[in-house]
Amino acid sequence: MNKKGPKMVNNVMRTALLLLLTISLTACGFHLRGNIPLSDSVKNMYLSAPEGSFKDQLEDVLTRAGAQLTSSPAGADVVLVVTKADSRRTIGTLDDQGKANSYNLRFNVKYILNDSEGTAIRPSKTLVESRRYNFDPRTVVETEAEEAELQESMEQDVSLRIVRQLSTVTDFTAK
Repeated sequence: MNKKGPKMVNNVMRTALLLLLTISLTACGFHLRGNIPLSDSVKNMYLSAPEGSFKDQLEDVLTRAGAQLTSSPAGADVVLVVTKADSRRTIGTLDDQGKANSYNLRFNVKYILNDSEGTAIRPSKTLVESRRYNFDPRTVVETEAEEAELQESMEQDVSLRIVRQLSTVTDFTAK
């Protein structure tokens, strides 16, 4: 009896299953994180946001989603206006000596999507991300690095949420 037969059938079944899974995922609209396509009606966009790492992150996520960012509002079909992007750090818990041993980070963003004439396409939205981290005064450098990583993570998560919400704008037609 040929021993290659069962092994070959097993490989064919595995390949067919993988192909079926791939087709199923693409057919349902699944996209890898960060690969959220924008509808054509909002791709030509101007971004107005406070300068800083969040604006850079948002520009990157928008571009990966297919946005063509213009250099002025006049050349855009839609204008994404970030009116607020701020971070706050508060004490989370105290040790028995009254010193902080954890902190809460909170990143708050408020934005609105307007057409080229300044009329709101969608109402203003506020998005909030928060994280908590432990603080050890003996490892201040590591704690500062952890806080910076958490801040970057919150900025990326908010950027992705904004793009996800913008991807649902399908009822707008540019003038």
